[in-house]
Amino acid sequence: MANILRRVIMRKYEDLALVAKKYYKDSNFCSVVAVATVCNMSFGKARIKMEKAGRPHRKGALSDTFHNVIKNRGFDIEFVPGYWGHQVKTMGKKLGKGTYLVEIRNHVIAFVDGVCNDWSDGRCFKVICVHKVTKTN
Repeated sequence: MANILRRVIMRKYEDLALVAKKYYKDSNFCSVVAVATVCNMSFGKARIKMEKAGRPHRKGALSDTFHNVIKNRGFDIEFVPGYWGHQVKTMGKKLGKGTYLVEIRNHVIAFVDGVCNDWSDGRCFKVICVHKVTKTN
């Protein structure tokens, strides 16, 4: 039971960022946090998957890179129209239930059931695009 609780807690942004900085000496890891969040895996496992897909250490990743990693983990990514220009701080209420990737300029954010798992929660950054992530059967 304790192991299950530990996994849930480790997926919070603050904990994932601490692992990234302390154990991997990593930075610019928003795509790794997003992959770890939507695929329900640890930072280390997500980082290895992203590295194999072409993300350099301490550098950001292109959208195609993290989209391919998520698809290879057995998830489907679907573009959701109508959110261009909205602000990050309002996306939790607008998206509601489900798992989403919200892309802003040079950054990606994971939303799970209306909760932002990123440092940009509550900020006025403009949304470029939104993708719904669902587990394929």
